[in-house]
Amino acid sequence: MYNMGIFDLFKRKKEINKLQDNKGSHSFTMVGTFAETYNGYLAEFASGDIVSLLHERANVLIAGDNYEDKSRWVEALAICETALSEKILTEDIKELYRQIYSRNWNKYVSMDFEDQDYKCWFEVNCNLNEAFIKSGHTRGYCEQADLYGSARKGYRDLSKKMEYLVKGVEAKDPASLGDYGYGIYLGLSEYGNADKEEGRRLVNQSRELGYESADLLLLYIDFYDAADNLQLLKDIEDFIKKTEKEYRKPYHILADYYQRREDDFDKALEAMKKGVDLNIPYCKYMLGMNMLNGRIANSDKSEGIALLEDAFEHNVVYAANFLGQYYNYANDENTSVEKSVYWHEKAALYCNAESSFELACLYLYNEKLRDIPQGLEYIEQAIKQGSVRALSEKAYLILETDILDTDIEQAKQLLEDADSKGNEYAPYRLGLAYQNGEFGGEPDYVKALGYFERGADRDHIYSLELAGNYYRVGVGGDSEEAAHKAVSYLTKAIDRGSNYAKVELAFCYDAGYGVEQDYQKAFDLFKAASDNNYPYANTRLASYYEDGLLGKEDYAAALEQYKIAADAGLPDAIYHVGRYHKYAVGIAENPQIALDCFRKAAEAGSPPGLVELALAYEQEYGGIEFDADKAISYMQQAAEKEYTYGQYKLGTYYYYGLKEVDLEKAKYWFEKSNEQGYPYSALMLGDFYLYNIEGKDEPDYGKSFQYYKQAADQGVVSEGIGVCYEYGFGVEANETEAFKYYTLATAENYVPAKYRLGLCYKYGTGTSINMVEAYRWLSDAAQNGNIYAIYESGMMLLSGDGITKDEEQGAKMLLQAAEENYDWAQFELGNCYLAGRGVPEDDIQAMVWYQKAADNGNEQAQKVTGRRERRKR
Repeated sequence: MYNMGIFDLFKRKKEINKLQDNKGSHSFTMVGTFAETYNGYLAEFASGDIVSLLHERANVLIAGDNYEDKSRWVEALAICETALSEKILTEDIKELYRQIYSRNWNKYVSMDFEDQDYKCWFEVNCNLNEAFIKSGHTRGYCEQADLYGSARKGYRDLSKKMEYLVKGVEAKDPASLGDYGYGIYLGLSEYGNADKEEGRRLVNQSRELGYESADLLLLYIDFYDAADNLQLLKDIEDFIKKTEKEYRKPYHILADYYQRREDDFDKALEAMKKGVDLNIPYCKYMLGMNMLNGRIANSDKSEGIALLEDAFEHNVVYAANFLGQYYNYANDENTSVEKSVYWHEKAALYCNAESSFELACLYLYNEKLRDIPQGLEYIEQAIKQGSVRALSEKAYLILETDILDTDIEQAKQLLEDADSKGNEYAPYRLGLAYQNGEFGGEPDYVKALGYFERGADRDHIYSLELAGNYYRVGVGGDSEEAAHKAVSYLTKAIDRGSNYAKVELAFCYDAGYGVEQDYQKAFDLFKAASDNNYPYANTRLASYYEDGLLGKEDYAAALEQYKIAADAGLPDAIYHVGRYHKYAVGIAENPQIALDCFRKAAEAGSPPGLVELALAYEQEYGGIEFDADKAISYMQQAAEKEYTYGQYKLGTYYYYGLKEVDLEKAKYWFEKSNEQGYPYSALMLGDFYLYNIEGKDEPDYGKSFQYYKQAADQGVVSEGIGVCYEYGFGVEANETEAFKYYTLATAENYVPAKYRLGLCYKYGTGTSINMVEAYRWLSDAAQNGNIYAIYESGMMLLSGDGITKDEEQGAKMLLQAAEENYDWAQFELGNCYLAGRGVPEDDIQAMVWYQKAADNGNEQAQKVTGRRERRKR
């Protein structure tokens, strides 16, 4: 009656005779609890001629070498225990001991035990191994290490496993040497750092000392080193041939060898079936798995399930994990979340970290099972059991959900730990964190790229996408190698089915980046993505149709593509549909449809949609009343979404005073827009410094040049850069360059540039004097309201320089400028009245205009009037 400790039982042999009178036999079928069955055998061996009985029964069991009948294994265990208690340690007892711990028979017996039976079973095995160790049989070290290393949750103790295994190595136990060598060869976590050379040496030493499994371990090592080597195939086949006992032939290795070769699956299947016929559990696992994962066409799924269940009963814990995955993800007639939980719990019981992780996900995310505390418990269990995915999943829970409190530092440590262990998601999420500045400080795109590349090397699809994108947009530099990397990463992502990567690679073909420019290939990639329900690609197809990149513009086709994307809910596509109706792109203008689209786009957060709605309130489009507050509000929303035009336009609202002038806010938004490279904001910032808009006591005129040059490098020019060259602000004075930039700026219809260009022709600044060209440009600027150009044009009409003399028209133009308070126009208009040029001679009117000019600080007028006042402007 095992409930007192087995050695206590032997101390009371006389009392044992009074126990149950169940004599049993080697064919006994185990019924009842493990303790009952075990105690029954102990009682049987505690009377009569113990020595003869033990040897007789031991040899029968040894000859059979098969413990499918679990009672036979329990009987063998009791024989070993009784023999040691009687100090019998003969070769047959040693062999029996070896047998019951070989081929996982000891684990097979216990797989379906309830907790109490398992506790009893574990203690009996633990005590037996200790007894063999004390008797001097060093094999006990290896068996005790294996017991602790493969036990259920709550019993497994890897530190004790290594403690016993190291002692076995020190004692030169062949089995311990082999198992320890194999462990350090593979670099299993509890063994420390991998050491292949030392691992192979130890396994070879165990072979020399007679370890029966050493040759098989060496074959495993060779398999891991060169799984696709033809010599290895020969070695495996030779090993199978020379192995006498059928059930020891490693058909699972042969099957694995062929399964790794794409063109040899039929041979793999043949090897699996041979292994199944010989009752090799791992072959049952492999065959069952392939029957359920679709690799074997038209297979009987019930048979596959039965094979996996049988494999698990023989301690192939992976089989339970696979069944858990199958029932959850197969999406076939057998799908059952309850069965998934059942099998994952069985695997998790044996410390299968991936099943613990899957259970965590089921309890955290499955609405039917949702149990947050249970899910978090499994997450911690999975981490403790070594699941790398659980590390990254916990980081996800911290960073992306409200299930766990936000703890950036802990999340970072979890991700770094997972990354160091080869997890594919961790470097991707670390990259995102550095991209978004989640760890403090500014975003670090170069560091983010490094993590994305690491994830890409692990074939993580999102990492492949972002590594490709980062190289495409220049984060990785502008070298030819960087361009090729972009194409390489994106191509790999496309091979994984990424629509995002199709669009990104299309951009490469569109720009000729890393590939030869080819609009047709770009179009085809956009089309492939759109055909796969990736609506953003429809917007790119629309732009191709609209811009006529493959021929004539086709606005109808473009609008149709925008509508497809809009129907899919893409905010910017909704905006484009509105744009077509506002600006009559291939269709009649329809303000109501346009505004309806802009509103929908704005509500969905589309920056251009917000801008258009702001412009509608600014410009009273579609019958909307002017509303400065709403215009500013919508434009600010666009600006805060980092939309460059929205930032620039909001700056102009404050600069020109849509509601009120606020130069500080205007400058702030121009700077924000300029940071993103928007050239028109650079022009406005240049004006801030060139014209001292802020009214500083010590203006920094030279600073304006860097902004104007920045814009000019992008092909956007105003008169400002010409002024800098003309007067040497921030750059060496160069009238030729000034003339060049004034000319370029006129092509952009900048009125001040036209005025400045007219002056260049009038005075020969950077070019030859040409009064006709001078009047042409000054007149053009004047017609566009430039006060100084109006004055200059008026003076040329008075004198007939570059234009037919027309004093009356000249005086009118001077009056126009004078009424705008321009002092020189006021002074010259006074001269006109004094001399009667273009106006009736009138000394009083002359003095009126002289007085106004003098009041505005014109020194010539002050000489006439005798007044000396500071210039107002």
